[in-house]
Amino acid sequence: MIGALIIAYHPPPGQVESLIDSLRGQLDQVLVIDNSQPASGIKWADNSESTLLEPGTNLGVAEAINRGVARLANSGCKRVLLLDQDSVPASDLVAGLARCMDQALGEGRAIAAAGPVIRDQDSGQDAPFLRFGLPRNQRLRGSQGSVSCDFLISSGCLLNLDAWQQIGPMRSGWFIDNIDLEWSFRARRQGFELLGCFDVHLDHAIGETRFLLPGHRLPYRHHGPARLYTMMRNRLWLYRSGAPWSWIIRDSLRAAIKFICFSLLVRPRLANAGAMLRGLRDGLVRRPAA
Repeated sequence: MIGALIIAYHPPPGQVESLIDSLRGQLDQVLVIDNSQPASGIKWADNSESTLLEPGTNLGVAEAINRGVARLANSGCKRVLLLDQDSVPASDLVAGLARCMDQALGEGRAIAAAGPVIRDQDSGQDAPFLRFGLPRNQRLRGSQGSVSCDFLISSGCLLNLDAWQQIGPMRSGWFIDNIDLEWSFRARRQGFELLGCFDVHLDHAIGETRFLLPGHRLPYRHHGPARLYTMMRNRLWLYRSGAPWSWIIRDSLRAAIKFICFSLLVRPRLANAGAMLRGLRDGLVRRPAA
Protein backbone atom coordinates (compact mmCIF):
# COMPACT_ATOMS: atom_id res chain seq x y z
CA MET A 1 0.00 0.00 0.00
CA ILE A 2 1.09 3.55 -0.77
CA GLY A 3 -0.19 6.56 1.16
CA ALA A 4 0.24 10.29 0.66
CA LEU A 5 0.96 12.77 3.44
CA ILE A 6 0.10 16.42 2.77
CA ILE A 7 1.32 19.06 5.24
CA ALA A 8 -0.85 22.20 5.11
CA TYR A 9 -0.34 25.62 6.67
CA HIS A 10 -2.97 28.33 6.02
CA PRO A 11 -3.56 27.15 2.44
CA PRO A 12 -5.55 29.33 0.02
CA PRO A 13 -9.17 28.17 -0.31
CA GLY A 14 -9.47 25.10 -2.48
CA GLN A 15 -5.73 24.45 -2.80
CA VAL A 16 -5.55 21.28 -0.73
CA GLU A 17 -8.86 20.04 -2.12
CA SER A 18 -7.49 20.40 -5.67
CA LEU A 19 -4.34 18.56 -4.70
CA ILE A 20 -6.35 15.68 -3.26
CA ASP A 21 -8.46 15.51 -6.43
CA SER A 22 -5.29 15.26 -8.54
CA LEU A 23 -4.19 12.24 -6.50
CA ARG A 24 -7.38 10.24 -6.96
CA GLY A 25 -6.66 6.78 -8.32
CA GLN A 26 -2.92 7.05 -7.64
CA LEU A 27 -2.89 6.11 -3.94
CA ASP A 28 -4.47 3.84 -1.36
CA GLN A 29 -4.72 6.52 1.35
CA VAL A 30 -4.32 10.29 1.69
CA LEU A 31 -3.63 11.94 5.04
CA VAL A 32 -3.69 15.72 5.49
CA ILE A 33 -2.21 17.36 8.58
CA ASP A 34 -3.29 20.99 8.94
CA ASN A 35 -0.69 22.90 10.97
CA SER A 36 -2.75 26.11 10.76
CA GLN A 37 -3.86 28.04 13.84
CA PRO A 38 -6.85 28.16 13.80
CA ALA A 39 -7.59 25.28 11.46
CA SER A 40 -8.08 26.24 7.82
CA GLY A 41 -11.44 24.55 7.36
CA ILE A 42 -10.18 22.24 4.63
CA LYS A 43 -13.05 20.35 3.01
CA TRP A 44 -13.33 17.91 0.14
CA ALA A 45 -15.86 15.53 -1.34
CA ASP A 46 -16.57 12.53 0.86
CA ASN A 47 -13.84 9.97 0.35
CA SER A 48 -13.16 7.12 2.75
CA GLU A 49 -9.54 7.00 1.59
CA SER A 50 -8.81 10.57 2.81
CA THR A 51 -8.28 11.68 6.41
CA LEU A 52 -7.76 15.15 7.90
CA LEU A 53 -5.93 15.76 11.18
CA GLU A 54 -6.13 19.15 12.88
CA PRO A 55 -3.72 19.13 15.85
CA GLY A 56 -4.74 22.64 16.90
CA THR A 57 -1.14 23.86 16.93
CA ASN A 58 1.71 24.22 14.49
CA LEU A 59 3.66 21.00 14.95
CA GLY A 60 6.31 22.08 12.49
CA VAL A 61 6.97 20.26 9.25
CA ALA A 62 9.29 17.65 10.79
CA GLU A 63 6.95 16.54 13.57
CA ALA A 64 3.94 16.58 11.24
CA ILE A 65 5.82 14.29 8.84
CA ASN A 66 6.81 11.97 11.68
CA ARG A 67 3.26 11.69 13.02
CA GLY A 68 1.78 11.28 9.56
CA VAL A 69 4.24 8.59 8.51
CA ALA A 70 3.63 6.69 11.75
CA ARG A 71 -0.15 6.82 11.24
CA LEU A 72 0.07 5.66 7.63
CA ALA A 73 2.50 2.89 8.56
CA ASN A 74 0.12 1.67 11.26
CA SER A 75 -2.65 1.52 8.67
CA GLY A 76 -0.61 -0.79 6.47
CA CYS A 77 1.25 1.54 4.10
CA LYS A 78 4.72 0.42 3.04
CA ARG A 79 5.55 3.63 1.21
CA VAL A 80 4.54 7.25 1.80
CA LEU A 81 4.54 10.12 -0.68
CA LEU A 82 5.30 13.49 0.97
CA LEU A 83 3.66 16.57 -0.55
CA ASP A 84 3.51 20.27 0.25
CA GLN A 85 0.14 21.96 -0.19
CA ASP A 86 1.32 23.93 -3.25
CA SER A 87 2.77 20.97 -5.14
CA VAL A 88 1.16 19.99 -8.45
CA PRO A 89 1.65 16.26 -9.14
CA ALA A 90 1.41 14.72 -12.58
CA SER A 91 -1.10 11.91 -13.13
CA ASP A 92 1.73 9.35 -13.30
CA LEU A 93 3.75 10.66 -10.35
CA VAL A 94 3.15 7.79 -7.93
CA ALA A 95 3.39 5.04 -10.54
CA GLY A 96 6.62 6.51 -11.91
CA LEU A 97 8.29 6.83 -8.51
CA ALA A 98 7.16 3.33 -7.47
CA ARG A 99 8.47 1.86 -10.73
CA CYS A 100 11.81 3.61 -10.25
CA MET A 101 12.10 2.31 -6.67
CA ASP A 102 10.98 -1.22 -7.55
CA GLN A 103 13.60 -1.53 -10.27
CA ALA A 104 16.43 -0.46 -7.94
CA LEU A 105 15.21 -2.70 -5.10
CA GLY A 106 15.00 -5.58 -7.56
CA GLU A 107 18.68 -5.05 -8.29
CA GLY A 108 19.43 -5.58 -4.60
CA ARG A 109 20.14 -1.93 -3.82
CA ALA A 110 19.23 -0.31 -0.48
CA ILE A 111 16.83 2.52 -1.37
CA ALA A 112 15.63 5.07 1.17
CA ALA A 113 13.48 7.19 -1.12
CA ALA A 114 12.80 8.20 -4.71
CA GLY A 115 12.01 11.70 -5.92
CA PRO A 116 10.88 13.42 -9.12
CA VAL A 117 12.44 16.21 -11.13
CA ILE A 118 11.25 19.42 -9.45
CA ARG A 119 9.97 22.16 -11.75
CA ASP A 120 9.91 25.64 -10.19
CA GLN A 121 6.42 27.10 -10.69
CA ASP A 122 7.86 30.65 -10.81
CA SER A 123 10.64 30.16 -13.35
CA GLY A 124 9.44 27.02 -15.14
CA GLN A 125 12.96 25.62 -14.82
CA ASP A 126 13.70 22.00 -13.93
CA ALA A 127 16.08 21.59 -11.01
CA PRO A 128 18.86 19.01 -11.44
CA PHE A 129 19.62 16.26 -8.97
CA LEU A 130 22.87 16.88 -7.11
CA ARG A 131 25.97 15.16 -5.90
CA PHE A 132 27.84 17.52 -3.62
CA GLY A 133 31.49 18.20 -4.32
CA LEU A 134 34.26 20.77 -4.62
CA PRO A 135 34.86 23.10 -6.31
CA ARG A 136 31.46 22.45 -7.89
CA ASN A 137 28.49 20.23 -7.30
CA GLN A 138 27.75 17.62 -9.92
CA ARG A 139 24.43 18.57 -11.54
CA LEU A 140 22.66 15.48 -12.85
CA ARG A 141 20.14 15.76 -15.68
CA GLY A 142 18.53 13.21 -17.95
CA SER A 143 15.35 12.24 -19.77
CA GLN A 144 14.83 8.69 -18.58
CA GLY A 145 15.93 6.24 -15.93
CA SER A 146 17.20 7.24 -12.50
CA VAL A 147 20.36 8.34 -10.74
CA SER A 148 21.70 8.02 -7.22
CA CYS A 149 21.94 11.51 -5.70
CA ASP A 150 22.86 13.10 -2.36
CA PHE A 151 19.63 14.91 -1.54
CA LEU A 152 15.88 14.90 -2.18
CA ILE A 153 13.54 17.68 -1.11
CA SER A 154 10.64 16.42 0.97
CA SER A 155 7.82 17.41 -1.40
CA GLY A 156 7.35 14.69 -3.99
CA CYS A 157 9.59 12.27 -2.12
CA LEU A 158 8.37 8.66 -1.98
CA LEU A 159 9.65 7.11 1.26
CA ASN A 160 10.47 3.43 1.61
CA LEU A 161 9.18 2.77 5.13
CA ASP A 162 11.38 -0.31 5.60
CA ALA A 163 14.36 2.04 5.23
CA TRP A 164 12.63 4.77 7.30
CA GLN A 165 12.49 2.41 10.28
CA GLN A 166 16.26 1.94 10.13
CA ILE A 167 17.22 5.54 9.34
CA GLY A 168 14.87 7.10 11.88
CA PRO A 169 12.38 9.98 11.62
CA MET A 170 12.93 13.64 10.84
CA ARG A 171 14.44 15.84 13.57
CA SER A 172 11.26 17.30 15.04
CA GLY A 173 13.17 19.82 17.17
CA TRP A 174 14.45 21.49 14.00
CA PHE A 175 10.84 22.40 13.13
CA ILE A 176 11.19 23.18 9.40
CA ASP A 177 14.45 24.22 7.71
CA ASN A 178 17.03 21.70 6.48
CA ILE A 179 15.10 18.72 7.83
CA ASP A 180 15.09 17.00 4.43
CA LEU A 181 18.80 17.69 3.99
CA GLU A 182 19.61 16.23 7.41
CA TRP A 183 17.51 13.12 6.75
CA SER A 184 19.08 12.68 3.30
CA PHE A 185 22.59 12.95 4.72
CA ARG A 186 21.75 10.51 7.50
CA ALA A 187 20.33 8.01 5.03
CA ARG A 188 23.46 8.24 2.89
CA ARG A 189 25.74 7.75 5.91
CA GLN A 190 23.85 4.56 6.73
CA GLY A 191 24.45 3.16 3.27
CA PHE A 192 21.08 3.92 1.65
CA GLU A 193 20.63 5.44 -1.79
CA LEU A 194 18.36 8.32 -2.78
CA LEU A 195 16.99 7.96 -6.30
CA GLY A 196 16.31 10.86 -8.63
CA CYS A 197 13.82 9.77 -11.31
CA PHE A 198 14.33 11.67 -14.57
CA ASP A 199 11.03 10.76 -16.23
CA VAL A 200 8.81 11.81 -13.28
CA HIS A 201 8.02 15.51 -12.67
CA LEU A 202 6.46 17.66 -9.97
CA ASP A 203 5.63 21.36 -10.16
CA HIS A 204 6.52 23.05 -6.89
CA ALA A 205 6.74 26.62 -5.57
CA ILE A 206 10.13 27.12 -3.93
CA GLY A 207 9.58 30.15 -1.71
CA GLU A 208 8.55 33.69 -2.63
CA THR A 209 10.76 35.37 -5.24
CA ARG A 210 11.50 39.08 -4.93
CA PHE A 211 14.10 41.40 -6.42
CA LEU A 212 16.69 43.44 -4.53
CA LEU A 213 16.57 46.38 -6.93
CA PRO A 214 13.58 47.35 -9.11
CA GLY A 215 14.24 46.67 -12.77
CA HIS A 216 17.31 44.53 -12.04
CA ARG A 217 17.51 40.75 -12.17
CA LEU A 218 18.78 40.18 -8.66
CA PRO A 219 16.22 37.66 -7.37
CA TYR A 220 16.13 36.25 -3.86
CA ARG A 221 13.77 34.11 -1.81
CA HIS A 222 12.04 36.26 0.78
CA HIS A 223 11.83 35.15 4.42
CA GLY A 224 10.89 37.08 7.56
CA PRO A 225 13.09 37.41 10.67
CA ALA A 226 11.59 34.36 12.44
CA ARG A 227 12.34 32.13 9.48
CA LEU A 228 15.82 33.61 9.04
CA TYR A 229 16.55 32.68 12.66
CA THR A 230 15.55 29.06 12.08
CA MET A 231 17.47 28.85 8.82
CA MET A 232 20.70 30.09 10.41
CA ARG A 233 20.34 27.96 13.54
CA ASN A 234 19.55 24.79 11.63
CA ARG A 235 22.38 25.17 9.14
CA LEU A 236 24.84 25.30 12.07
CA TRP A 237 23.16 22.24 13.57
CA LEU A 238 23.48 20.51 10.22
CA TYR A 239 27.21 21.32 10.08
CA ARG A 240 27.55 19.65 13.48
CA SER A 241 25.45 16.61 12.57
CA GLY A 242 27.55 14.91 9.94
CA ALA A 243 26.94 16.95 6.79
CA PRO A 244 29.50 16.40 3.99
CA TRP A 245 32.40 18.82 4.12
CA SER A 246 31.86 19.77 0.48
CA TRP A 247 28.33 20.91 1.35
CA ILE A 248 29.42 22.72 4.54
CA ILE A 249 32.05 24.77 2.71
CA ARG A 250 29.71 25.82 -0.07
CA ASP A 251 26.80 26.49 2.29
CA SER A 252 28.99 28.65 4.54
CA LEU A 253 29.56 30.96 1.58
CA ARG A 254 25.82 31.07 0.89
CA ALA A 255 25.14 31.88 4.55
CA ALA A 256 27.62 34.78 4.47
CA ILE A 257 26.00 36.22 1.34
CA LYS A 258 22.51 35.80 2.83
CA PHE A 259 23.59 37.56 6.04
CA ILE A 260 25.00 40.53 4.13
CA CYS A 261 21.99 40.86 1.80
CA PHE A 262 19.31 40.55 4.47
CA SER A 263 21.19 42.79 6.93
CA LEU A 264 21.99 45.59 4.49
CA LEU A 265 19.52 45.43 1.60
CA VAL A 266 16.31 43.67 2.67
CA ARG A 267 13.90 45.28 5.12
CA PRO A 268 13.47 45.05 8.09
CA ARG A 269 17.29 45.16 8.08
CA LEU A 270 17.94 45.40 11.83
CA ALA A 271 15.38 42.74 12.69
CA ASN A 272 16.81 40.45 10.02
CA ALA A 273 20.36 40.93 11.29
CA GLY A 274 19.36 40.34 14.90
CA ALA A 275 17.42 37.17 14.03
CA MET A 276 20.29 35.73 12.01
CA LEU A 277 22.83 36.54 14.73
CA ARG A 278 20.66 34.77 17.32
CA GLY A 279 20.35 31.82 14.98
CA LEU A 280 24.11 31.62 14.53
CA ARG A 281 24.63 31.87 18.29
CA ASP A 282 22.10 29.17 19.13
CA GLY A 283 23.38 26.96 16.33
CA LEU A 284 26.86 27.11 17.82
CA VAL A 285 26.01 27.00 21.54
CA ARG A 286 22.93 24.80 21.74
CA ARG A 287 23.10 21.07 21.15
CA PRO A 288 21.39 20.03 17.90
CA ALA A 289 17.81 19.09 18.71
CA ALA A 290 16.55 15.57 18.09
